[in-house]
Amino acid sequence: MRVTIQSVGVDINSDLETKIQRELQFSLSRVEPHITAISISLNSVTNMRNHCDIHCRLTLEIVNQSNVVIEDTQINLEYVIDRVLHKASRAVERLIFKT
Repeated sequence: MRVTIQSVGVDINSDLETKIQRELQFSLSRVEPHITAISISLNSVTNMRNHCDIHCRLTLEIVNQSNVVIEDTQINLEYVIDRVLHKASRAVERLIFKT
């Protein structure tokens, strides 16, 4: 499984990248055999109140399925990553294990 992390306006150090990798493995462990590639894009955006928010876009390439794209925007970087991973795991499980 190939993982790509991109950022614009968000400082990604090696500790944060390692944490993201661990959370990816934990969140998607059940469906990992079905995922071929993961792309995470983190962008700093200014909201209407001139505060910086973090926008996260997670794209999952899945075997024999269309790509799953999850997006969210929050103030806290770790919170937005947690939310996106939680949404992605639920979406992929619904797609793969649907009855």
